[in-house]
Amino acid sequence: MRITAILTLAALGVGATVSGCAVVPEPQEVEIEEVVIAPPVPVCYEVAELQKVEVPAETKTVFGVSVIENPPYEPITQRTEQKIIVKQAEVFYVTVNPQTGNQTEVTNFCDSNIQTGRVGPAEGELAGPPVPVE
Repeated sequence: MRITAILTLAALGVGATVSGCAVVPEPQEVEIEEVVIAPPVPVCYEVAELQKVEVPAETKTVFGVSVIENPPYEPITQRTEQKIIVKQAEVFYVTVNPQTGNQTEVTNFCDSNIQTGRVGPAEGELAGPPVPVE
């Protein structure tokens, strides 16, 4: 039994020695890509440098009929047309990439008084006075 154990250990030692003699591949040349440095992004934007985008409000038209009793004469009837805001108007500013034409919305303005986002009458409000219809 001792001889079997010694032969087994010897076989393992030879196997480990042979497997340790693997061929090391030669180093390959690594291609280094040129680094392109992007222009710095401004901390804030002047409005004159940007393109203003205005999305108009969506409205729906409703009609109303007013009847005023006027005895002993005929009632006075007036039909009016009214526009109601369904989707509020929006305003925002973008920069345009001259190479691709892609637009990027800008929110950091140098002037803090720039109004963006939803503007004008809110959803459900009237868009102007009623207009009489004949």
